This record gives sequence, C-alpha cells and structure tokens, in this order.
Amino acid sequence: MKPGTFGPASVFFIILLLFASGWYLSLRFGAVSYSNADLMAVLKHPFTNSANQDVIIDIRLPRMVAAALVGAAMALSGVIMQGVTRNPIADPGLLGINAGAGLALIISYAFVKSLHYSAILAICFIGSAVATILVFSLAYQPRKGYNQLRLILAGSMVATLFSAIGQALTIYFNLSGAIIGWQAGGLVQTNWSMIRFIAPFILLGMLAAQAFAHQLTILSLNETVSKALGQKTFFMTISLLGIVLLLSASAVALIGSIAFVGLIIPHFVKMFIPRDYRLILPLTAFAGATFLLWVDLVCRTLNPPYETPLNALICIVGLPCFLWLIRRGRL
Repeated sequence: MKPGTFGPASVFFIILLLFASGWYLSLRFGAVSYSNADLMAVLKHPFTNSANQDVIIDIRLPRMVAAALVGAAMALSGVIMQGVTRNPIADPGLLGINAGAGLALIISYAFVKSLHYSAILAICFIGSAVATILVFSLAYQPRKGYNQLRLILAGSMVATLFSAIGQALTIYFNLSGAIIGWQAGGLVQTNWSMIRFIAPFILLGMLAAQAFAHQLTILSLNETVSKALGQKTFFMTISLLGIVLLLSASAVALIGSIAFVGLIIPHFVKMFIPRDYRLILPLTAFAGATFLLWVDLVCRTLNPPYETPLNALICIVGLPCFLWLIRRGRL
C-alpha cells in the first residue's frame, strides 16, 4: 500500500477510535470487571472513597497513562533512529540503550537491594548514556566522520557485551528475582508518583522531537543532500540521538525493557504517510501509545488474576509483523 492511500486525517481518525476504545475497555476490564454504570459513577465522582475508585482511579488509570507514554516514547525513538541512520531495521536497541540501562540497574541491585523509582530513572539514564556514547564513539572516525554502518555494528557489539556482563552479574549476585521482572516488562507497580516523576522527561523528549521534525526529514534523505542544503549533519545527529536517549531511558526506567515497538510501529505509519516527519512523528507516537495500551489490556485479561509479561505478547505480535514487512519489501 503506497503512502497517500489514506491521508493523515484518516490515519489519525482510525488511531483515535482504537485509542478511545482501548481506553474505555482498559478501565472496565481486568482481574475485576465493572459495568458501564459502575465506571461512569466513578468517573463522575473520582475523589469519592470507594473500592471501585481505588481500582479504577488509583490502579488502572496510572498504568494506562504509563502504557500510553511508554508506547509513544518507544515508537518515537524507533522512527527517529530509522531516520537518522537511514536504516529501516533501526530501533533504540541499536544504540545499546536497553542493554546499558539493564547493566547499570543490575550493578546497582548488586549493592543496594531496594531502589526508589527516582534512583532507577537516574541509573537507567546513566547506563543508557554510557552505552550510547560508547556506540557513537566507535561509529565516528576522525577523518571520515560519522558512519551509519559502523553505528549498527558498534551498537550490536556493545548491546551483546553489556547483556553478557549483565547475565553474568545476575547469576553471580543471585539477582534473578529482581531483574527478570524488569526484563519481561510490566506495568503492575506503576503509580501516580512514578508518572509525575518520569512523564515530564518523556513529554519534553516528544516536544523536542517535533521541534526537529523538519530537520529530521532532511537528514533522512541523504547526508550529501543534507549538507548541500546547509544542514549541520553532525550536530543534528547528536541532537536527535540525545532525544532518543531521553525518551528510551525514561521509558525503560518506568516499565522495563520493551522490544519491537520502536521497530514495527513506525513502518505501519509510514505505509500511509508521505515522507514528512512533521506528520510521521506525532502519528507514530499516537500509534505507539495505542498499541501498548491494547497490549496491556490483553495482558491483564488473558489469564486473570495473573498477568502475562508485556514482552511475551509484544514478541508474539511483533515477529509475524516483522516477517510480513520483510515479505512486502518494507525492510
């Protein structure tokens, strides 16, 4: 299907319908399900003390907000990475962000058994930053400059190295209980305090990405063309990768390591939208938020009262989508 078959307005409307229905169903259904009348009663009086209010407002609503924010952040990170590297299979994991955050968290848990979410955010951000700087330094050559192929190879090498070290430390310090849940991804413990702390970082990254949208469109064409148009490609690449770091590290700190969202969602949006990142970025973020909202709903309702790990379901959905994109020649 060629870009332009559906206009941006049509794509937005379809995503909006899916988002609204996912939001409504997520509030109603879970380990405990509510009737429409019960839900409306709580929404009309959200600050009334009741058992229904405790579940809907204090448990379900914050995890829905977190799912939307993380989905948007990961999808946006993926589409920016694909634009910067001009590589259709790029995602935040390409910079070793997830592996860096995971290794930093494992090292921290080896010395401190209980961490506040503010400390987790700082630790994940530091680990992600170290991995990103290492990858980018390996991809940059003083005489030849920045090279996309070297970035891909360096990212794969650093991610593999950090993951191996993390697994060794997890076994040595017996941290499986603390780390496995983070690696599987989940929204079970999400609360309003965590969202108030982390949401500003994600929203800041989203606004910064939109501010650079036109520059990203130019950069995604060709480095020679970008320089001919007067763009400072090295500065722009650094700036955009910094935005990816901010978005991804915040998302990973909030719910753990999540795969495939940054790879799959941008491709589906690009199937319908022309190559203009001023449109692609907001629609990709909205689609990512909608996707993770529905995934969380299915994870909660598949086998109540138990929850299916987010990564398990995302991989089940993501792998067929990935293979379909390959067969259609999108990758």
